[in-house]
Amino acid sequence: MSIAPNRIRLASRIFLVLIPLIAALALAGVILFWGFGVERLGNDALGRNFIVLFEDVPLPERRVYGLLASLPVLFFWSYASWHLFAMFRNFLAGQFVGLETVRRLRAYAVYSALAVLSAFLLSGVMRWAMGYFDDAPLWTHLGFSVTHAAMLFSSAIIYVASHIVEQGYAYKKETEDYV
Repeated sequence: MSIAPNRIRLASRIFLVLIPLIAALALAGVILFWGFGVERLGNDALGRNFIVLFEDVPLPERRVYGLLASLPVLFFWSYASWHLFAMFRNFLAGQFVGLETVRRLRAYAVYSALAVLSAFLLSGVMRWAMGYFDDAPLWTHLGFSVTHAAMLFSSAIIYVASHIVEQGYAYKKETEDYV
């Protein structure tokens, strides 16, 4: 066995811990912020601003709308993360390249892009729930950031990379069948 598969397995073990941890933190952050209006986490030992969820609290009467608007984003992101988790679980089992990897990469790319797009489309509702505006239609207050663009670009690259992996796998199978 070469060193590369060992490194892939080690990285897979790390990601199999990190992905659920990050997912749990994201879920907790959404619930704490929109469900309970918590904007900061911390104490005297850690510092009052150890984790800042947002600079402002949502308006109490509109928190439920912000929570509802964030649920599709959270769903798409969680489903994308699940596909990454499953891919790394397969890597840990020794299944490095194959159609399953291609399928997982594509699903991650598609669902992470859907998370970004839904965050963009629902950002007006979330900003309204924060009390940023009351005088204009929601669609005039959509928020698109450099982070959104970077995530969409990354998703596109991963999607294209999945096609490259698929072509390499097809070439490998063709060569094996020929020999």
